[in-house]
Amino acid sequence: MSRIHLAGIVPIANFKSDFNLATPEVLLPINNGFSAIQKSIFECAMAGCNTIWIVANDDVAPVVRATVGEWTYDPVYYRRPSRHSSEERKEIPIYYVPIHPKDRDRRDSYAWSILFGIHTAWRVSYALSRWVVPEKYYVSFPFGVYDINQLRHHRKEINKKGHNFFLTHAGKSVKDNTLAGFTMTGEDFKACRRSVNQKTTKEYLPPSPGDQYPSAKLPLSDRWSARHFELKDVLEKINEKESYKVELHWFNDISSWSGYRNYLASNNIIEVPEEGLTKAHIHVKLPYVEGE
Repeated sequence: MSRIHLAGIVPIANFKSDFNLATPEVLLPINNGFSAIQKSIFECAMAGCNTIWIVANDDVAPVVRATVGEWTYDPVYYRRPSRHSSEERKEIPIYYVPIHPKDRDRRDSYAWSILFGIHTAWRVSYALSRWVVPEKYYVSFPFGVYDINQLRHHRKEINKKGHNFFLTHAGKSVKDNTLAGFTMTGEDFKACRRSVNQKTTKEYLPPSPGDQYPSAKLPLSDRWSARHFELKDVLEKINEKESYKVELHWFNDISSWSGYRNYLASNNIIEVPEEGLTKAHIHVKLPYVEGE
């Protein structure tokens, strides 16, 4: 059992690429019958997440929901040898979160999707009970491709309270704009959000000398600079002291067409999990007949 409540965050909203597709890029196949978004869901499950929160706006969420469903299984308990193995399986609920309208065209960079997903996971959980509030968050990027099974050997470190966890490639982590999984805490979230709000420009210039309130507006192109912040800008304040860092065996960034092409041309292969761990599980709706 997980020692803490670990929430998985999968950012999709505001991702920008050069694919120029009519369909969401997260549906790109990374193996036969296995898409980028399915990779991230399986990664969160392999890391030991108790819940998974997909940050996707309403234009993409229905397609993603049809692909990954409303819950998945914890792969560690899926085939555990026992007399009644099917009864011991753990289900991990999947939730869908759209970016708040007040953040759109202001702070809604791709990296901001991570912070908003964390805030929503905390707020919804706290509204239910303070006993189910996540104590740590694992972030998985659909466009960072690597051997997910490597996480199985580090599940204990990922779930350890008080210590962050970073996957690295060539010594670089998400704080260097590498799309590799990592963890952060609620305190990290507050530090990062505070930093973004301090660094971003807003609508008005600072007040003129002798004036109490600002009166001159910035040019449109200079307003709300947080829209263009990169991962390293938004996640700069994540605590790395006493953190665990694991170097990946191999890594491919498929967030661009050239990167995706390089991955397909490489010898790197993600092993596709069995169907029960990747297919879309949908909760059965109770039948209701009006008047009964």
